[in-house]
Amino acid sequence: MRTSTFNYIKDILADYSKIDDYIKQREKELRNPFQERDQNARIKGNKINYDTTANLLITIEQDRRLASLARNKRIIADTINAADEETKTIIKELYLKKYPQYNIQGLIDHQLIFCSRSQAYNLRNKFFGDIALQLNLEI
Repeated sequence: MRTSTFNYIKDILADYSKIDDYIKQREKELRNPFQERDQNARIKGNKINYDTTANLLITIEQDRRLASLARNKRIIADTINAADEETKTIIKELYLKKYPQYNIQGLIDHQLIFCSRSQAYNLRNKFFGDIALQLNLEI
């Protein structure tokens, strides 16, 4: 797997707990867009404000960023649910926690997972590969 793909998935996993907040924030941005105050409005005269019509063209259903966040959340949740217990433990301890306490060797030493180090790396890489395939990323 390419390093950039691995790091991208790692970043998505790190933000997984905050995805709901990002979705709410983006919906708020779409519902209440920033409107710059026109300082020359009194000079130009009264005109119909066409900007509101233009702002409504982008709806919540059409927003790419919002769709991407929802897709990432769904894919990660589905992949975690489909994974075995060892893989779930590895991913939750190493990537989903805000402050990870262990590395892979630490998980083995503290008997949180019951497999060899190479098997643990294989499980992690398989999980990342599954996510990369679902996200249509180059492996």
